Amino acid sequence: MCPAMGDVDIDSRTWRLLEPAGLTWRCWDDEYIVFHPWSGMTHYLDAIAGTVFELLLDHDATVRGLAAALANQADTPATDSLNVAVRQVLRRFDEIGLAEPIP
Repeated sequence: MCPAMGDVDIDSRTWRLLEPAGLTWRCWDDEYIVFHPWSGMTHYLDAIAGTVFELLLDHDATVRGLAAALANQADTPATDSLNVAVRQVLRRFDEIGLAEPIP
């Protein structure tokens, strides 16, 4: 896990999933379950976190890139509140070992 990062640090970094090939996941009605084999933990992801997870499966991305992709999928503008939500998801992913900023 990265040391506590401020919003500027999170926004300026590109993020990636850790060992995505080893993760097992399923989605039902916009709710996601991800099994993390290295920790033995199963994580519940809400719709926003699940979509961020799926986007990171496809490619590494920044907060702004993820927020823009989420907004595009919802056919709405990318807002500051969406950026905040993406930051929170990435912080959580970092804490639980699902994603990390690329050094």
